Amino acid sequence: MGGRIHLTSKVSKLIAIVLVALVVAAGLGYWMLTPKMSSPLVTYTTQQTSLVTSSEIVTSTSTSPTTVVQETTLWINVTATKPVSYYVSLLESTQTQPYVELAWELQALPDATNATAVAKIAYLVLNATNPEVKEAFQLMIKGGTPNSRDFKYSVPSWNTQLEVLYWLALQNNFKKDDTLALAIAMVNGLWLTIGDEQVRQAVKKDTSDLLVFFRETDQLQSLKGFQRLEYLPLEAKICLAWTGGYSTSGGRPYPLQLYKDRKLPFRGYVWDTVSSQTLRKMRDLMETKGWMVGSVDITVASVERYLYFSTHWNYTGNTETEYIEVDGERVLVHDMNNVDFTFEYFLENDKASGDCGDESGLVDAFAKSWGIATTYVLHQSYDDTMTEIIWSHMKIGYYEPVSKTWKICEEQLNVGIIEPYRFTLYVYRPPTKLPDYLNYHPNPSFRFRAYGNVCYAFERQLSAGEIKTMFLRGIASAEMKLWLLYS
Repeated sequence: MGGRIHLTSKVSKLIAIVLVALVVAAGLGYWMLTPKMSSPLVTYTTQQTSLVTSSEIVTSTSTSPTTVVQETTLWINVTATKPVSYYVSLLESTQTQPYVELAWELQALPDATNATAVAKIAYLVLNATNPEVKEAFQLMIKGGTPNSRDFKYSVPSWNTQLEVLYWLALQNNFKKDDTLALAIAMVNGLWLTIGDEQVRQAVKKDTSDLLVFFRETDQLQSLKGFQRLEYLPLEAKICLAWTGGYSTSGGRPYPLQLYKDRKLPFRGYVWDTVSSQTLRKMRDLMETKGWMVGSVDITVASVERYLYFSTHWNYTGNTETEYIEVDGERVLVHDMNNVDFTFEYFLENDKASGDCGDESGLVDAFAKSWGIATTYVLHQSYDDTMTEIIWSHMKIGYYEPVSKTWKICEEQLNVGIIEPYRFTLYVYRPPTKLPDYLNYHPNPSFRFRAYGNVCYAFERQLSAGEIKTMFLRGIASAEMKLWLLYS
């Protein structure tokens, strides 16, 4: 019996060898007979990425060894470069949207002459497997070009959001389905619309730095086994990418509402935005304080409790006579919307000052430094004539990835919980839809959008208890997307 088994084994091996040879021969013949594509195709290659810990990034004098994390990711790598016109025609040849219109808008950019950068954009959309990539391009085409009638000065006639994406492609590689790069481009087109030339140049550098920062943060999250920002839905990445605080609706002395009749100076841009350097310092402090945990709910609550609901915050929102000097400018001690200054003051004193808006700005930046998507939520009550605000509170709403909902810290929801008023609820929208974005409707009626496209205004007035119930339970991601991007 043993010899019979041995013979059968030999026959089986011989048959297997013959079958493999036939398969290889068939495959070779197919390869030789199939017509070859002459066009350069995008390829996806694995790339090794080095990672340093948060504290090592911030503290240059650290003597601890660099921690290296080997991570395999898919990157868009253009293997051959043809003229810009080739990639434009590649998009046009699809004869479908948004590809054809993207081709037109790429041609309209004043400086899109680098073929490799244009190829990255073309392949990003043509080879997408995540439908949110196509969605992001559709939103960019719809909302990325400013309306000249909204301003009293000349604004770009081209798509400023697409221009930022082109700049990102010049300086960085894109990942496959890179909705993070798309989100950063979408929210920063506003600065190119209203800013002077110095602002334009700053945005070119700052957006690239921000993309690098968030990629580092994503790897840190992966290292710790936490939920990663790379997997956030599109509307959450768009909120994550906006570093301009609530400058679109208020804040002294550079609220963007004032810059529809004159260009925003570089000083105003720096004042209104959170720098990547500040975000790095915040990320390091989050780790030092032990606020970085696996639960987003607990992380946000830890920051809120340490700041607003403790002795580490000096509420100064009730004064209109106390001033402070910030970067050479004399301003009231609240509603400043200068996170870089507020954070440095906090580092020096372990305490910061301001109103609920200033504290929200600080929490917003702390959360984003750890890859947590946030946006501002405001509820206000008006007098009988609906012309005067009698009660108002701002706080941060955040995306919770496990439940896939948007929430607010319970302590913040308890502020004003016993007030008998009915409130208009506003959810701040990053500037993805530039036409009409900064147009202000001065009558703060809940029946109208009091802040133009800056906010989603809830259709009916609510009690404080109703607002609490909504945001403790959480707003579903799909509903928040409607509020932020499609209403």
